[in-house]
This record gives sequence, C-alpha cells and structure tokens, in this order.
Amino acid sequence: MTGFRRDLSCTHIMINHPFFIREGQVVKYYPPRFLFRRFELIRRIKPGRKFLEIGPGSFNLTGDLLNRFSSGVLVDFNEEVQEAFSLLSKAERLKLSLVISDFNSFRSTESFSAIIACEVLEHIEDEAGFLRSVHDLLEKQGQLFLSVPARKKFWSIHDEGVGHLRRYEKKELKKFLEEHGFTDVNVISYGFPFVNILRLPRILLAGKQHAENSRMTVEQQTKESGLSQYRVMMNALGLVCNKYTIAPLSLLASLFNRYDFSNGYIVIAEK
Repeated sequence: MTGFRRDLSCTHIMINHPFFIREGQVVKYYPPRFLFRRFELIRRIKPGRKFLEIGPGSFNLTGDLLNRFSSGVLVDFNEEVQEAFSLLSKAERLKLSLVISDFNSFRSTESFSAIIACEVLEHIEDEAGFLRSVHDLLEKQGQLFLSVPARKKFWSIHDEGVGHLRRYEKKELKKFLEEHGFTDVNVISYGFPFVNILRLPRILLAGKQHAENSRMTVEQQTKESGLSQYRVMMNALGLVCNKYTIAPLSLLASLFNRYDFSNGYIVIAEK
C-alpha cells in the first residue's frame, strides 16, 4: 500500500521514491508489476464523473485516472504520502482531494463512478466490511477495480514481510464479491509469465529485509509495502521500464488472462 521513508543517495543521483532526480531532472519510476496491472486496468475502466482510490501509495495511477474522470478522492492512512502528493502537478492537485484516514473511518456523502484499490484487500482483516463500504460508495453501475496477490501456493516470506494476511484463489474471490452484491465479476490472471519471473527477486529481497520487518507491527509493514520494493531497484531498469516498453509484453501476457497461471489477480466488477 504505502510508505515514504528514507532517502538514498549515490553518486550524483538523489533518490526519493518514487522519483529519480538526476542533475535537476525528475524521472518517474514505475515498477514492472504495476505497469502490467495498469495496462489491464486502463483498457477496461469506463470514463466517469469522480473516482475514489484507496491506498494510492505513490500516485502512479492518478494521472491516468484523471484522464478519464473529472475529479478524484484519494484515501490513504499513511500521512507520509503527502510528500508524494506534493510532487503532482498543480493542475492535478486541483482536481484531487487527499484524505489521510484509515478507510474504515472514511465517510462520504457522495458516490463514485469507480473505486480502485490496488494491493489493498490482502491487508484488510475485515474483508466483508471493506466490500460493504465500497459497495455503498459506488453509484449504480459504477465499477470496482481490485488487484490482489493470487494463489495460496505462492505464499512466501515476501507476503509476510509486506504485511499480507492472505492470498486469493480465483473462484473463491469471484464468489466472495458476488455475495456482497457485485455483478459482472471478472477475475483475470494478469502479467503471466513476466510477473511470475519477477517473483524470485522479490522473495530474495524479502529474505534480506526480514530482520528489519520482523521488528515492525503489521500496520508498519503495510505502510512500507507500497514503496519498500523500490529502494533496491535503483538501476537502469528504473530509466527504461515504462508504459511504452512494457506495452508489447502486456499485450502478449493478456493472451493468458483467462488461465489461472499468474501470481496476481485483477478484479473488475460492477454495482
């Protein structure tokens, strides 16, 4: 979900996630897994009036959403995201409301055309309560987009390190949303085989971070999980990995969406 902790520096490059600042120029870094997820979400989301994003983290998706909605509300319980929010353009910030709050405490008198919660549900103890709240906030025929870790067999030290409470199975997840009033529920296995290939380095990194994370509470791990993966990825990948270079691979991966091969799911549903 979120976090915005330490600054790291190396020769002539100051890194303050999620941006690489090189000689006064800011280069946005998008993790490969996010880019595969973004590809599937953007081509399925319907333009609307207002969106709600829960756990926006580094606001990687915000600009794309603003291209399809007039305005948006961003809810995150980690106050440190305000630093990342300040790096958005003034035009973007004028269309957005950032609310620092646990979603359980979030209240709104308005409804939303779409609600997006990427890599959030697996951190929530009361999944049913979360889905009830989301359902209440959606307008009729509004869209819900979730992304969650897939397949219980893929549970690893990485899940423990970032505060995951569970991984999901496709049929169970579809049934769970339908039981909470959602219709046209579609669960796709995105990014195969590429996100699966990236799984090994994530596990190796998690092993190295285990000692540090073991001293954190689950809440602290959750706050860190959206950003911690980037701290060690400060290499050429951060400069060449973008929506244009990943698009052909995403298109290839989409051929496998209906198969249950990936270790990540995207859920698209309507109220």
